[in-house]
Amino acid sequence: MNISSSMLIVIMSSVGMQQALANPLSTCMQQQVMTATDSVTVGEMRAYCDSISAEQADVIHSLDVAQHEESAVARRLRLEKENSGKLFSLQPHKPNYLLISNNLSDPNEQPFDQVFPNKEIHLQPWETKFQISLKVPVARDIFGDNGDLFIAYTNRSFWQQFNKDSSSPFRDSNHEPEAWLSFENDSELWGFKNSVIRTGFVHQSNGQGGGLSRSWNRVYADFIIEKGNFYFSFKPWLRISEDTEDDDNSDIDDYLGNFEFSGLYKRGEHTFDFMARNNLDFSDNHGALQLGWSFPITNNVKGYLQWFNGYGESLIDYNAHTNSIGMGIKLSDWL
Repeated sequence: MNISSSMLIVIMSSVGMQQALANPLSTCMQQQVMTATDSVTVGEMRAYCDSISAEQADVIHSLDVAQHEESAVARRLRLEKENSGKLFSLQPHKPNYLLISNNLSDPNEQPFDQVFPNKEIHLQPWETKFQISLKVPVARDIFGDNGDLFIAYTNRSFWQQFNKDSSSPFRDSNHEPEAWLSFENDSELWGFKNSVIRTGFVHQSNGQGGGLSRSWNRVYADFIIEKGNFYFSFKPWLRISEDTEDDDNSDIDDYLGNFEFSGLYKRGEHTFDFMARNNLDFSDNHGALQLGWSFPITNNVKGYLQWFNGYGESLIDYNAHTNSIGMGIKLSDWL
């Protein structure tokens, strides 16, 4: 049975124009009434609008699925290019955090006693530990559609904030400039996907002179691997040798080893991370283990709990065992 456009308009108006506008199917039916010829039936209009609604639902579902299946690594890479993709724009690199930390073992006063033998050094176990880490994209897609060049700077400081008798000194500050090439990858083995490969150069020093000076240079590769909500980084390095007279810490790799294995597990807004180093010398074994948990406080700030045990928490303590725990806030995470 045919029906005129004018009659359909009257019928739809009687059930309420606002409801029609709020319903995608009703909106489509209204548009068809206004544009269709008198020979088109209501059933034909409805069938057409049903098909359009189904297509829209499929598109929305596909977008939801794609967003849900996007890994945290892929999401960070995409957002860095979309939101901060301009060259020479500042971006977070390593986590940025501030902790009130307690050294559960005795603070290492030996380096200061050797340099200042006539001065009484009293380090407190309580101090403020913070890290600031930023990177800058310098060039993108150097090799066709892959290969991004970055430079970065990371500062990790240990501030004796509560040591008023010694004028609240900075016990140590470690400066870490680096440069690397980053390549996106999609190779997979046993369900583990190697999504990013980085290779670069890093310098680390504490900016001190004389007996308190610590520094070393390395070239490294970094393999970012993911599976589900687990993310791992395997980072082997090779130390660049220095002249004996210029080497402040010739045995640093005996304590910090030749690789770092780290990772994290994301569960909603909570992140559980770890870092492990070892020299793999079982006759004189040294290494380090760090565990962390970050949890939401506000949209932009997370709480952060961190425990470190081993060697190399700071360069001044590279050859001294440290056992510390800290609580504070984290402004940016790995992922």
